[in-house]
Amino acid sequence: MLISRDEKTVLEILREQGIYVPAVCAGRGSCGKCRIRVAEGEAAVTPSDERIFTPQQLSQGYRLACTCYPIGDMTVVTEEEAEKKMDIIGTISHRKTDGTEADGSGPVMVGIDIGTTTIAMELVDMDSGAEIDSYLCINRQRRYGADVISRIQASVEGKKEELQESIRQDLFTGLEKLTRGGEIVPEKVVIAGNTTMIHLLMGYPCDTLGVYPFIPHQIQRIESTLGEILGENMTEPPRTAWLCTVQMYRTKVWILPGISTFVGADIVSDILSCGLAESEKVSMLIDLGTNGEMGIGNRERILVTSTAAGPAFEGGNIVHGSGSIPGAICNVKLEDGRTQIRTIQNEPPSGICGTGAIETLYELLQAGLVDETGLMEEDYEEDGFELAKGRDGEPICFYQKDIRELQLAKSAVRAGLETLLLRYEINPEDVDKVYLAGGFGYRMDVEKAVGIGLIPEVFADKIRVIGNGALEGAVRYGREEGAMDLAGDIVKISSEIGLSSDKAFNDLYMQHMYFECS
Repeated sequence: MLISRDEKTVLEILREQGIYVPAVCAGRGSCGKCRIRVAEGEAAVTPSDERIFTPQQLSQGYRLACTCYPIGDMTVVTEEEAEKKMDIIGTISHRKTDGTEADGSGPVMVGIDIGTTTIAMELVDMDSGAEIDSYLCINRQRRYGADVISRIQASVEGKKEELQESIRQDLFTGLEKLTRGGEIVPEKVVIAGNTTMIHLLMGYPCDTLGVYPFIPHQIQRIESTLGEILGENMTEPPRTAWLCTVQMYRTKVWILPGISTFVGADIVSDILSCGLAESEKVSMLIDLGTNGEMGIGNRERILVTSTAAGPAFEGGNIVHGSGSIPGAICNVKLEDGRTQIRTIQNEPPSGICGTGAIETLYELLQAGLVDETGLMEEDYEEDGFELAKGRDGEPICFYQKDIRELQLAKSAVRAGLETLLLRYEINPEDVDKVYLAGGFGYRMDVEKAVGIGLIPEVFADKIRVIGNGALEGAVRYGREEGAMDLAGDIVKISSEIGLSSDKAFNDLYMQHMYFECS
């Protein structure tokens, strides 16, 4: 893209042009994800550039878009294509198993999970529950930051309409594909998402979401139409032809209710999908992502909470971190002094995803190269531990800073989990099942997660992986009679435990900063 001299950064200019560039740190120059290459023109090298890129890469024109100010006209190349290939998890139970195909000739619905990082959508046969088609993509709001706090801040600072339009465009693209350009008209669309994502979709003010006492504008069930949700007006031509029919425009949309600012409709949907609220036995739900949301309970009483895990589990704030894209290192083993790795789709190494970071940390702990405080052996403190050579021949390394990021994340999750057990007054041995939701949990090696202290060892044999439970729950909400009432009951019997002022949580957080080394 050709960019002219401007007082704005390249990242800001690209955003205004609708060109997606990830900015996990919200443009503060720390994450290194908004990489561009200046193909023509000049761009000064900033301290952030020097920290992220090698001298060879700098000479080739690599810069961070968030700290790059055009000196004159320049042409830049973005790295958008890598994230388009991100390995995103949909549901794992809607596949047809009888050898036939659902073709959409009967009544169908669309289930949607709007996550902070990704969006997953499914077109489902309402009679059989079989998946007809799916659409998975990056939530392009990532250009405003990887976490909900960054997006709340962006909304408050005047970008509310931009954020709303961003998610609407993602939904437009997905729905157009799923409905085959309007050939298939769904009976209904059901949406789950965390409280911030729903606020941004609906254009609600976010002023009170990010400041104490963290009051949401609205978290009740929402009933609307597809036209209204997508911001279309039947008196004007639609932005896309497939929405032009009155029937499509008036398709009923339901958005699940949430519990609080930090425990939203996605967790209600998770609970709905796994059946936790329908059992007499006490089970636990853990959804690991940028936020670590969790719940414990049964059909009589549920306690929920959320802990700020940060983006490390999704490759954020890791020096050579990456999303779950082809080439991301996802499996690591150290044996006889040699490092063995496996990458997503067995592509040449391009970075380290969240599961790869967990596995690297586990292996370094087992090898005695990291001690119980998280300190790397002196030989690796400065230059890091090399895992592989990247596509450009430069080493992909795991650093002391990466350990600290994972240390903070795992401590927050483990302390939150144990605080819930404490407040529910139950021993971990007495928990029946532990449901693990989300893309990170789907790929995670449970043994290694236990090994670094992320999950208690007693839970190892109780874990049930449910994949994208939020999407699964949205589909159930739309298909099954009584599911809508059950979701409402989940909200009624749920109480939130606030961790920021909980002394037990703070004590456990410090305790679990340490690792148990073999």
